[in-house]
Formats: sequence, structure tokens, C-alpha cells
Amino acid sequence: MSAQGSTTTDIRRLARQRLVLYDGGMGTMLFAAGLLDGESPEPWNWEKPEVVDGIYRAYYEAGSDVVQTNTFGGTPIKLSERDLQDRTHDANYLAARNLKAVCPPGRLVAGDVGPTGKFLQPMGEFTREEFDATFEAQVRGLVDGGVDLISIETMYSLQEALCALRAAKKVTSMPVVVCMTFDRNPRGFFTLMGETVPQCLQALKENGADIVGSNCSHGSPVYVELVKLLRDSTDLPIIVQPNRGKPVLEGESMSYKQTAEEFVDDMEKIVALGADIIGGCCGTTPEFIGRLREKFADRLGGGADGAPAPAAGGGKR
Repeated sequence: MSAQGSTTTDIRRLARQRLVLYDGGMGTMLFAAGLLDGESPEPWNWEKPEVVDGIYRAYYEAGSDVVQTNTFGGTPIKLSERDLQDRTHDANYLAARNLKAVCPPGRLVAGDVGPTGKFLQPMGEFTREEFDATFEAQVRGLVDGGVDLISIETMYSLQEALCALRAAKKVTSMPVVVCMTFDRNPRGFFTLMGETVPQCLQALKENGADIVGSNCSHGSPVYVELVKLLRDSTDLPIIVQPNRGKPVLEGESMSYKQTAEEFVDDMEKIVALGADIIGGCCGTTPEFIGRLREKFADRLGGGADGAPAPAAGGGKR
């Protein structure tokens, strides 16, 4: 089992002391920098590290306490879609090492773990053991690269989330954050596999998750409703990372119209309803994180080490 990261800050303790600010969209920033639709972003960790580092810095400068690595699709299973499975350790190690190098003192580096995009048997072709192994390979690269915590996100299947969580707990003792993504229908909120919010959060806690919550799928207005259910379903710290409103189709691409002011107004309600960690997902940028830092300056304080906060909006691009 790998040791805890070198930082003395523990997000588990921090989230119970004050509001914590995550980052915003990574893919949003990569596409703006030239990543093409359908391309894997992980190769940029060795092909264009200066571009990825610039995104990392922008989020820290905007005020993020925690920034996630560019490894959303960093499992061997996901990387195999581009015949990159043999570079799993490189992709994750380099992302973590590069992010650690630009991380200001007292801030945190999160190793980002996303879904495989596949299904477990009997719906899919993969066994639980294969999912466990693919997540373990990714997490080992992230831990070797020096992350401070593991951030599992956008999980649409509780069973897949549990595979990722088990892998993280096997590899390291550092904190593990798990975000599910929920669809909303007339009966309420459910994962793609039909699991409820209370069912997911209870299972995640029982299997060792330190912080739980939700990201993606919906814009901030829907999260005002969802956060109530999240808060009522667990006594663990809650993390919420909404999209930038609801995207609209313009030609062949999707765009987001919600303003930073509208996003922040919704996040004010979300924090009042019990969110402990906030950030953004698809469509959000350093500008949005900077506005959150400004809005919640009294709740966020300084950086994770208590140092003075940077000027909000410093990472606007």
C-alpha cells in the first residue's frame, strides 16, 4: 500500500472545517486549446504538457483549493480505444507529476478517475475483476506521480464506482472522493443503472469513500434540488460540481449559455443547503471558479494551508 501524499493537508479534515473549492471543466479548457472531438486528452500529458500545465495553473490562480489531473479516461480499458493501453502508467504518472510541480504550497492535487465507458457482465463483456484491475493500474500511476487524493467522478453505475473505490483503497490510504452522476425523471434521481441517491451514498460509505456527491449530467438549477437529497442521504462531506447550465446545440457543436453570475447564484443556494465542496463540470472555466472564490471568500478563507487567497479571476482565459 502506498503512503499518504507528502502534503500535511487532508481534504477530509478540511471539508469539515470550511467550504472547499474544486476546479472546473478540464475537457472544456482542452477543447478551447485545440483538442479535437473524439481525441483522447491523455496523450497531451506528454505531447503538449505546457498546455495542460497552463490549465492547471489557471485553476489554481482562480482560487481552486483542489485541481484534478488530466486523466479522466486514464484506465487501460478506456485508453485501449486509441491503442494506448500500454501507456497507462505514463499517462497517469505524468499528469500527476506535472500537476504536482505547478501546485502552490498548501493546495491539493487530485488524481482524476473517470468511467471506463463499458459495462459489467451480464450487460457488458467485463468482469468485476477486470474492472478492479483496470482501475488499480490507473490509481497506481496517479499515486506514483504524487497525488494527494483520488477523485472518482461521473460514475453512472454504482457497481463500477465500487470497483474504482476498491482499487483506490487497495493501492493507497489517501482520501478518496466519489461523485456519481444521476439522471432525473418524474420519479426522482437515478443512475443510468437505476440506483437511487441514498442507495449509492450508503454503499459508497460502507466501502470506504471519504467524501461523496455528484457531478455532471445537469446544470446548477437542477443541483439545487439534488443537493437536498444528497445531504439527507449521508453524514459524509458532500461535493457538488454542476455543469454550466443546460447546453444548446449550435450547428454541429454544443455550447453553454449560462453566465458566471447565474452559476454563482445557484451555487449560493447549493452551499446553503449543505454542500461542503463545490466546483464546476462541463462548460465551466477558471472565470467561474474565480467568481465562486469571490462570492464565498468568507467561507473559503485562504488556500488549503490557510495562506492568503489569490486574486479571484486571475486565471481567466
